[in-house]
Amino acid sequence: MTYDKSSRTITDTQGVQRILSPKCGLLFELLIDNQGHIVTRETMRETIWQRQVVSEDMINHLVCRLRKELNSLEQECPWQIEVIPKLGYRLVTETHHHLIKAWLQRWIDWVNHIIK
Repeated sequence: MTYDKSSRTITDTQGVQRILSPKCGLLFELLIDNQGHIVTRETMRETIWQRQVVSEDMINHLVCRLRKELNSLEQECPWQIEVIPKLGYRLVTETHHHLIKAWLQRWIDWVNHIIK
């Protein structure tokens, strides 16, 4: 799957394309540029809205729209937008997402073993 910043177009390996709205494109680029790192809501306000007053709902709505665009591709999207409560969002690749889930499951198993 590829993303072309100049046209804000996501193309999957089957050639299916989605053109993102200008704000969705800016959010996606911000997340890609900081892949694996937390992007705070304040950073989103500064980058996407140039420090304008923006409600939490507007940010939530934009993230939701981007997720819908990514999930609407026919091929499973390798990128996931992860919520980091009270901090912001992070773009993770499918591999990174599975590693986190595997680590979390090992941790849960360990805690359950300790409790028993």
